[in-house]
Amino acid sequence: MSPYYRMVQWLPDWFRIWIQNQLLPSLGLQPQLIVTSLFRGILDSFLFVALATGLLTGSRYYLEGQYALPSNIQETVIKWAPIADHIAREADIPREVPLVLWFKENSMRAENPENCTGIIGAYDLVRSGERPCFTPGSISDLEISEQLAIAAVEFKIRCPDITYLTHDPDTIKRCYFAYNAGSGAAARLDANESAYVMNNYDENYTNMVYSDIELGTVAVTSLGAWPTHLAFQSLIVSQMDAEERPLSLSILNISTQIYDLGTQAWHELAGTAVRNSELMALPSVRATNDSTCLGEPHKLGRLRLQPRLNPVSESPILTQDIHGCSYSLPGLDISSNNRSAILVAPMPGDVTTYTDQWYNSTIRIENDEWIVWLLHPRSYFVEAGTVTRGQAVGVMGAVGYTTGPHVHYTIYDKVNETFVDPAKFLP
Repeated sequence: MSPYYRMVQWLPDWFRIWIQNQLLPSLGLQPQLIVTSLFRGILDSFLFVALATGLLTGSRYYLEGQYALPSNIQETVIKWAPIADHIAREADIPREVPLVLWFKENSMRAENPENCTGIIGAYDLVRSGERPCFTPGSISDLEISEQLAIAAVEFKIRCPDITYLTHDPDTIKRCYFAYNAGSGAAARLDANESAYVMNNYDENYTNMVYSDIELGTVAVTSLGAWPTHLAFQSLIVSQMDAEERPLSLSILNISTQIYDLGTQAWHELAGTAVRNSELMALPSVRATNDSTCLGEPHKLGRLRLQPRLNPVSESPILTQDIHGCSYSLPGLDISSNNRSAILVAPMPGDVTTYTDQWYNSTIRIENDEWIVWLLHPRSYFVEAGTVTRGQAVGVMGAVGYTTGPHVHYTIYDKVNETFVDPAKFLP
């Protein structure tokens, strides 16, 4: 018996017949469909809440049992999760990473050790002289935030292809390996064999052997970065106890991740940039005397193909306006406060790398409507293939005919068959 008939069976026969043959047809309604849809809606809502609750609770208890975290660590994670999330978004790395690095380096203590390494991310910088030694002893929350940011930037440098929205386990594990052992080792070796990455993931990864220049060879007993990442992820999603964080926040957290993934998919489909664009101040009066070989860019065309990012990803500075007509590559010179800034693809397309007749290292990206050249990179992240807008392609340098680290940025319009002013395409 359908839900509709169960609802009306107690009515008198004459009234039920009048409703069915007169009232409902005159209103154009289908009662059986309405009632069935209502019941299905209630059931679907109940199943959604039950599923969300079950997933959150189940993942929390599983991970707390599998990857035990002391209560003080859990409290520290919850306290710093919003700040770490902001730092991770700025650096474009997964939100759990800054806290995982802090946990792995110093067990999330608010103090600097005696050996001058800082909490996280500063060991190589201190040794190379790029940063002063952190003063041993207790430090403030402000100093913790500073060091979290340093670690996030260093993590991104060692693994530039990761983003805030990366969820692929193999990519994240490889990036933790690159942070700990260097990009070269991560490219050659398997992260699953690294105690830093995988220790205590399951019974096959327990008490793994770890070799360190200063510590020697030891059997590791603490959690590796990958199980720590999973534990922190579960902890942040479940937001600890219900008394402290209501279930609604947990469901909102899941909804936000789904929204982020949907937004990323939409941007990739539409060809727009997800990452924040770097702004660069142009002079009010531009020195563009050498602009005789430039033309106007075409107005129509596919927006997703257009170059719309500054190729210098960090603190770009204009060091020389339009020049280069004499050697058929007119463009801008862009430098940065960071002499090793990452170069990103301003647009999607096919990439090739080569050295020209003036010994300038060159990254060339071409699609159906545009060609861009990036000159003088110190190194390439890609040599041939397809790149997306915002993808890291190299490191700014001074290779070739140049006096200092910068990128010479040139754009050619294939539709109008002319070089164009790159400044018109900078954010």
